[in-house]
Amino acid sequence: MLVAGLATLGAGTPARAAPGDANARGVVVDLSAEVLGIAVISADATIGSATAPAAGGTDTETLLAIAIPGALGVTAGGTVEEVTATRAAASSSASSSVNGLSLAVFGVDVLDAAEVTATATCPQVGATSADTTLVGLELFGSAVTLTANAPAVVGSAAVVVPGLVGASLNASLTRVETTTATGATAIAVRAVLTLSGTILGVPTTIPVGTVIVAEAACERPPAAPTAATITPDEGPQSGGQTVTITGTGFIPGGTTVTFDGVPATGVTVAPAGTSLTAVTPPGAIGPASVVVRTVNGAAPPLGYTYLADGSAAVITDLTPTSGPTVGGTTVTITGTGFTGVAGVDFDGLPGTGFTVNPAGTTITVVTPPNPAGPAEVELVFPAGRVTAPSFTYIAPTITSIVPDSGPNTGGTTVTITGTGLTGATGVTFGDTPGTNLVVDPSGTSLTVVTPPGPVGPVDVTVLIPGANVTAPDGFTYVAAAPIAASITPDEGPQSGGQTVTVTGAGFIPGGTTVTFDGAPATDVTVNADGTSLTAVTPPGAIGPAAVVVSTGSGSAAPLDYTYLADGSDADVTGLTPTSGPTSGGTTVTITGTGLTGATGVNFGNTPGTNLVVDPSGTSLTVVTPPGLPGPVDVTVLLPGDDVVEPDGFTYQIAPPVIDELNPGQGPASGGTTVTVGGSGFVPGRTVVTICGQTIAASLVTVAPDGRSLTFRTPACVAGNTTVVVSVDGRASNALTFRYVPRILPVTGDTVAAPLSVGALLALLGIVLVLLTRRRQRAGRIG
Repeated sequence: MLVAGLATLGAGTPARAAPGDANARGVVVDLSAEVLGIAVISADATIGSATAPAAGGTDTETLLAIAIPGALGVTAGGTVEEVTATRAAASSSASSSVNGLSLAVFGVDVLDAAEVTATATCPQVGATSADTTLVGLELFGSAVTLTANAPAVVGSAAVVVPGLVGASLNASLTRVETTTATGATAIAVRAVLTLSGTILGVPTTIPVGTVIVAEAACERPPAAPTAATITPDEGPQSGGQTVTITGTGFIPGGTTVTFDGVPATGVTVAPAGTSLTAVTPPGAIGPASVVVRTVNGAAPPLGYTYLADGSAAVITDLTPTSGPTVGGTTVTITGTGFTGVAGVDFDGLPGTGFTVNPAGTTITVVTPPNPAGPAEVELVFPAGRVTAPSFTYIAPTITSIVPDSGPNTGGTTVTITGTGLTGATGVTFGDTPGTNLVVDPSGTSLTVVTPPGPVGPVDVTVLIPGANVTAPDGFTYVAAAPIAASITPDEGPQSGGQTVTVTGAGFIPGGTTVTFDGAPATDVTVNADGTSLTAVTPPGAIGPAAVVVSTGSGSAAPLDYTYLADGSDADVTGLTPTSGPTSGGTTVTITGTGLTGATGVNFGNTPGTNLVVDPSGTSLTVVTPPGLPGPVDVTVLLPGDDVVEPDGFTYQIAPPVIDELNPGQGPASGGTTVTVGGSGFVPGRTVVTICGQTIAASLVTVAPDGRSLTFRTPACVAGNTTVVVSVDGRASNALTFRYVPRILPVTGDTVAAPLSVGALLALLGIVLVLLTRRRQRAGRIG
């Protein structure tokens, strides 16, 4: 008989040497018992065993016959299909598969199973798992169901054992699927056997041992380190740079770092194992692979770049050793170990046109501008600098200025000779730059055009980067008649009072006048260099005027200025019509005086269109723009003062228009939904009048575009009536709607539904046909 046990028998987990181990067993039989000192059961065998190699890999045994040679009282059969155990960096696992198992003790079938498997998986990352399967399990010849990690299933059978009266063989079966954070164990069947009976009149229980069928176990492999970042990720070819690497799984005292296989020094791991520092070894210029290793494996490599630092550079010569302060001298540096050099600095300023030959033995570079004197020369490598022999900058000179005088209006072409002038970027006369600079490539001369300047001598300075050169009082300005080039603005109001700016040359502060057709301007103010002035226009006649600038040295050629009508004498006396629709389009005539210069007419803030001004200035016409209902100011726009006619024009709402009713008729009882087509309908402000009754705006639905509306007809007497739509009290034209009477046929006491006109006509037709036939029949009978 079989009995479900009330307690779960413990399943031991095989001891493991280290994380990452895995093992599997097919069938394990460990049975022995004695009665009165005589062995009655003896069986010890393991059929199928696999242990994952410590260095990684897989161990497997397959197709092993289940047999127990030399056993006493125990027989077994079946096949261990496969036991396998694997150890890898990412996972360890084991599995066991047994088919056709049979186990008999004292000739009694204790345990039978058609198919038994156990699997354990321990990934390096993720959950561990333990799984078992049982097909066709029988205990003492009876089918049983064995649930994982549930109470044991027990059973017993009578056996004949010498010396043990009333002997019975007892078995307790358990199924184990155990997972932990670090490992997993799966045992498909674990059987614990005992003998019970009476020896010499004393009830006795004798432990017999255990039988295990399909066992698999594994431990989670330790994580290999990960390397996320290296900072900095580039450094000198000579090494010696301290870098910081972040990641996980670093082991203090058990971590190495290599750069292209060369070990770093000073590796120090933080207590948390998430960062370390190391000192780079020397390396070849270019990229290097950085690998972090522990006993648990190697992290994917990080990238690091070795940069040239000049540690191998040797300089033997620098020629030439001097040049002008403007730069531009091509310098050749010779030596060895120049490969990787990025540039050459002269007193911290980078040279230009830099090249280095493939052998790394010759550098050419063009000097930048620098002040006169010796300059430190450095070869600049990505990770270091190497000092070369110095280079001496020589200052430029000025030997002559021809001519050395000219008019204070400027425009004199001057030739300056000297040395070291090659890089000149400009020439100033006093503080004002000259124009049209042309420098001779030899650096011995240049030409420049003088700007306007004050009467008297001024310093002449040739601007050269790093070393300007000055000739004190090198040029003298002499007085000249002024030149007037432009006036801005060149038109303004007839009443004057406009500030204008005149540009030119030879204007004298405190000694310059400006006239407009002979009338003097006021508030004439000249800038310091005499090249521009401002003045306020006097009143003038409408039309062109001559503007003349004069100094004690003479007068400039006149400039043109135009006086514009400014509305200062404008007046509006009439406006016709004074009202029109909100849609605009009304042509309005404005009469008055002084309207010649009108530039536009605003209605409220909106400009009208199609402005036409009578040349006499006594009238103009303009077309109104669209506007909101009500009065608006009318403003005539003039160059000077605008003329405003308060509330001069009133916008009126046009009455709505209706052109369609659909349907055009309906029953006198009302309730017909009618769609009205037309224009000018306004939501919330539109009412409908029909049959003398007004449909409120709240019961009228107006389309967003204002071109249709719907309403329901009220009851009315039969016949024609008019429909009128009103918006804010302004009524539309009228259309005709026909009310049709209802006909109610009566049957007994029941009132039928109203008949349509068509149905009524059809019914009358039928009646007429029947009456005609009756008359014809009566005639035949007579």
